[in-house]
Amino acid sequence: MQAPFIYRRPKELLMSRIDRKDQIIAAALELFRSKGFADVSTRDLAEHAGLSRSHVYHYFSDWNELRREAFVRFANEQLDEVRAPLVGVPPLEALVGFLRDCLPCTADAGWALWLDAWDEAMHDPQMAQAYLVINAQWQGMLAEVIEQGVIAGVFRCDSPRRAARQIFAMAMGYADDLMLNPSTESAEAVLDEVMEVARLLLDLRA
Repeated sequence: MQAPFIYRRPKELLMSRIDRKDQIIAAALELFRSKGFADVSTRDLAEHAGLSRSHVYHYFSDWNELRREAFVRFANEQLDEVRAPLVGVPPLEALVGFLRDCLPCTADAGWALWLDAWDEAMHDPQMAQAYLVINAQWQGMLAEVIEQGVIAGVFRCDSPRRAARQIFAMAMGYADDLMLNPSTESAEAVLDEVMEVARLLLDLRA
């Protein structure tokens, strides 16, 4: 008796829509990190991901949407990387660790991607909204560190969220300058200056 015919779909068609979008975003991030937003085209991405350009636009309405989603993925991954080592750490140590991670000490391409996204946000309202949401998440993590310090009696601060905004804004201002000429020595010197202000805001005398 002849075995029944079973149609098997090509392997590439078995990939779900979510998996394919993830593949495209991951490929886009590799290019954005190495070349920046401005120097990556749809053709570059299609070739890098092994897809056609029309295939890319099947999953994203336009190039700006893809860049936004790639940036949000990148930012969330960085947020998770910074948060993980701070869990269960004493408040002062967590504060220093958070701020150290905010200050570039090498010419890592990831730092440039933040500047690219900020520049795009000036011309793309949706990117601006995504950027502001991500910034708020970073400030929120710092506020949580400060709140834990207040509970532990290490910090004294009436408004942890206000202090977090002030300290974070100062760190980001320094980070912009450090990106132009990053070094471990410069980053540590800047950390000392940011902590000098943080000690005043948090009434930290230790």
